[in-house]
Amino acid sequence: MLDAINRKILIALQENARISFARLGERVHLSAPAVAERVRKMEAAGIITGYGVTVDLDSLGYPIVALVQCKVFRSKEQELKALILERDEVIECYNVTGEQAFILKVAVQSLALLDDLLEEICALSDTNTMVVLKEPVHRALPGGFR
Repeated sequence: MLDAINRKILIALQENARISFARLGERVHLSAPAVAERVRKMEAAGIITGYGVTVDLDSLGYPIVALVQCKVFRSKEQELKALILERDEVIECYNVTGEQAFILKVAVQSLALLDDLLEEICALSDTNTMVVLKEPVHRALPGGFR
């Protein structure tokens, strides 16, 4: 299903999900209906799972982004999951292997609010927090995918 043309389509959609089928067809040397059919097939196969926008958190008033590693206390995992789901500051959550059961990506308006969030999390797990300074690489697809 993922031939060279479909890979080019996916890359183009990652760059601009609002691209028209006509423009996308020009980029991959196919007609707009042929591109639309390929996109629909990739959606049906679950390869394309949705479309969205990328936002600048700083511009939205959330200048502080941090990664929080959580080593959950015994029998507190369900409470931590519930807390993570209810706190809007948590924008991503990964359940990972190793000692740290979860890695959270959080966005907050101030260090004081980060501290408040960490106090709640620390009641349920040991944490290690890293404030993100820059994001020099952000890819939706691995570089070798091309």
